[in-house]
Amino acid sequence: MTAPGDTVDRPSIVALRLGRPFPEALTKIGVLVVGGLAGLGIAYLIAAGQPEMALGIAVILPVLAVVVRDPFAGVLLWVLTVPYFMNLSAETGPVIWAVHRIGVPALILLVVVHTRLGWRRWGLRPGLVDICVAAFIGIGLINVVLFASSVERMIAAFYDKLIIPIALFWLIRALAPRRRELMALIGAGLVTIAVQSMIGMLTWVAPSVLPSGWLGRAGERTTGTVGGPGPFTITLVLFAVLAIHLAAQSPELRRRITLLGFGMLAGVAVLLSLSRGSWLGAGLAVAGLALIHRRMMGIGSVVGLVLVVGLAVGPLADQFVAAQERIGVVDTVESRMITNDAATRMIAAKPVTGFGFGNFEKFDEQFKQRVGDIPLKLGGSSHNTYLNMLAELGIPATILYLGVPFLLLAATFRKWRYLPRTGLMNRSLVLILWLAVLDQFVVQNFQEMIHASFWGTSLWWLTLGLIATILERAVKPRFASTPA
Repeated sequence: MTAPGDTVDRPSIVALRLGRPFPEALTKIGVLVVGGLAGLGIAYLIAAGQPEMALGIAVILPVLAVVVRDPFAGVLLWVLTVPYFMNLSAETGPVIWAVHRIGVPALILLVVVHTRLGWRRWGLRPGLVDICVAAFIGIGLINVVLFASSVERMIAAFYDKLIIPIALFWLIRALAPRRRELMALIGAGLVTIAVQSMIGMLTWVAPSVLPSGWLGRAGERTTGTVGGPGPFTITLVLFAVLAIHLAAQSPELRRRITLLGFGMLAGVAVLLSLSRGSWLGAGLAVAGLALIHRRMMGIGSVVGLVLVVGLAVGPLADQFVAAQERIGVVDTVESRMITNDAATRMIAAKPVTGFGFGNFEKFDEQFKQRVGDIPLKLGGSSHNTYLNMLAELGIPATILYLGVPFLLLAATFRKWRYLPRTGLMNRSLVLILWLAVLDQFVVQNFQEMIHASFWGTSLWWLTLGLIATILERAVKPRFASTPA
């Protein structure tokens, strides 16, 4: 059975399209035309002695064909490519330009085209959250123009680090993913957990087999390919909680064990990140999972404890010793207290306008002083996303930025009774996603995320987009009137 207006002609690779199906005749004509031109181009490049470029075109064109047919495939492409190229050499710059900087706006435009042609329903319904987002972007751009020493360079940075992540929030809501698409996203998340955890382990035991761009904290922290423990752990926690939610909905024991195993793998990798903020955020997420899925998490906790003890006395003994030593380290805590105190003074000095986007480290040294018995230490960078934002963009912009999750939280309470109790996209999923947001918020208060990792900021907005999508579907049921 399908809902009114839905058609199931030929499902796309990752999702069930809504509205009229993508025309099959148009697909065939497009394949013939593009395939013929691509074949001529590939033959020319091979003859000209450029086989690498020919191979790249041969791989990219089928992918683009899938994305044009189903825009949600572009989201999966973003998840599966961006974290592996963002910290490599300048030669990978075109990949980031294509997938992150150009790809996300192009996907929004593609969804608009699909909607106008009746191939898909438009899911985004503008509201107060969008006013907050638009106002934040406007204030941020004005801030850059007024305070940046290099306006063009800083606008490009603002675009990469904030506008594109926010665009993901709009893209997810416009796509309004259904069950199949969410399943595909969780599948991409499982691949991400496996690959990122494996790369994280290799940075400890065999760093020589990895590219240098993935070895920024080799021997000190487990960071995967995203350059820092914060974005690394929030990636794992987001996809792990989604995997565990899917496990709770699955009747098959084998699938439930497999999905729970991915969650445990992510937990071990988070532990090896040696980041106390990440431990706290992940711990809160696990505690929330224990309340939502009590039986599964009870069994998983016992198995996980046995696994951790086995690893601690076995192959990862040195890493667990380092984790124990990390708990007692106070130097980094003291330096962060001094930096946070300087940020507070900067906020008090310019509460409305801030000192300008990207200018925190340019002015923070002037505001540093002793804090209690802690000796004054110069140097270092901000480790708190929101203190950094308050100091750079001011209080009004930060209120608008944080207004989005608070408005969505209020909408969650308001629409809770109308959320479905069964199915994959139920009220439990909303709670699961809020646990991921809680983890990200905690980590963001231990690491400056916006300047450090546009990947981490993008996951924040992607998660909020999923929450908003589910809430926008929750409407008060209309009961038909009965005759007297």
